[in-house]
Order: sequence, then structure tokens, then C-alpha cells
Amino acid sequence: MDIDQLRNAWQQQEEKLEATRALNVKILKELKLEHTKSKIKRLLCLPVSTLLFCCFIICYATIFIISNFGTWYFVFSGIVILFFAFAFVFSSIHQLRIILSLDYPQPITILQRELSKLKLSVIYNLKIAAAVLPFSPFIGIFTIKAILNFDITEIISLRQVLIFAGITVILQLISLYFSAKLSAKNKDKNYMNWLLKANGSQINEAKSFLSEIEDFK
Repeated sequence: MDIDQLRNAWQQQEEKLEATRALNVKILKELKLEHTKSKIKRLLCLPVSTLLFCCFIICYATIFIISNFGTWYFVFSGIVILFFAFAFVFSSIHQLRIILSLDYPQPITILQRELSKLKLSVIYNLKIAAAVLPFSPFIGIFTIKAILNFDITEIISLRQVLIFAGITVILQLISLYFSAKLSAKNKDKNYMNWLLKANGSQINEAKSFLSEIEDFK
């Protein structure tokens, strides 16, 4: 076998190896993308259920405000509920838009960037929940009136009002602390991933599948 034949045989072998590698990458990508889709589909129940629940709350809170329009703390409680319900509605719609617009065949780096945006939108839900904390006493008033049809303020003394005021201040400080921690720069911190274990961990798992594709390449 002369040098040209040897070179041609070597080139053919290289082409076969490259074709095999390309095929393996394609199979792996298809498999991992299916896993990614599966994980993200599971996340759909979070924005859908939140959206439906908050729409119901908005309807009920509106009726609540109208029915108790003469009592300022009931009206204020209803307005608080309405405000945060709308915040969750807009957040849920944003999450659904990201999930439904995901283009899985696009380059992996772009898909990872979109998943990072989705993760930030889920973290935004936590920021809304943290912002609710200072208004807990009013939410309690709303809930008791709505469920038991009872005005809890009728059995609250001045001392208890002052205690509630103190609790509100403390909750406001806690809310500010959590809001600072729930920022975009901390999205990959361990405590953030722990907070997202129930709803949001699917995004981390999906991103890990995409990373495996990149590593294989």
C-alpha cells in the first residue's frame, strides 16, 4: 500500500468517525431535548393553576369590596388582595408566554438563555409572596370575614392593634430582606435552588440536560 492509498484510507476512516460522532450528537440532542420538554411541561401547572386561582380571587375580592364598601379596613383588605392577585396574574401570563414560545430546535445557548428568563419569572413569584408579608394582618381580616363572615376587629383590643402594628413593621423588614435576596444575581445560589424545589426545579433539571449536550460536543 503506497502513501496515497494509506492517506485515502485514513481520510475515509476519519470521515466515518466524524459521521458516527455527528449521529451520536444528533441522537443525544434529540433525547435530551425530549427530557427538557418533559420537565418544562411539568412546570406548566404552576402558572396555569396560579392564573385560574387568582382570577377567582379577583372576582371574589371585587364583590367583597362592593359588599363591604362602608368599612375602610374591609375595603383596604380587598384592595390588597386585588393588587397581589393581579401581580400573580401578570407574572403567570409572563411565564406561560415564555414556556409556550420556547423553540427547542434553536441553538442550545439561546435555549439556555430563555430558560434563565423563565427561572427569573418564577423567582419573581417569590418576590411577590415576600411583598405580601407586611399585609398579613389585613389578609387575615379578609380571610376570616370571607370564610366565617365574622369581623375579627370586634374582639381586638387597642393593645392587640399595637401588637399587629409591631408585627407589620417586623414583617416589612423581613419582606425587604427577602426581596434583596430574591434578585437576578442570586438566581443560581443554593438557597434559591432550594426555594424552587417544589416549583421551579424543573428548569434547573432542563438546563442540566442541555449542558450535557454541550459537554458531549
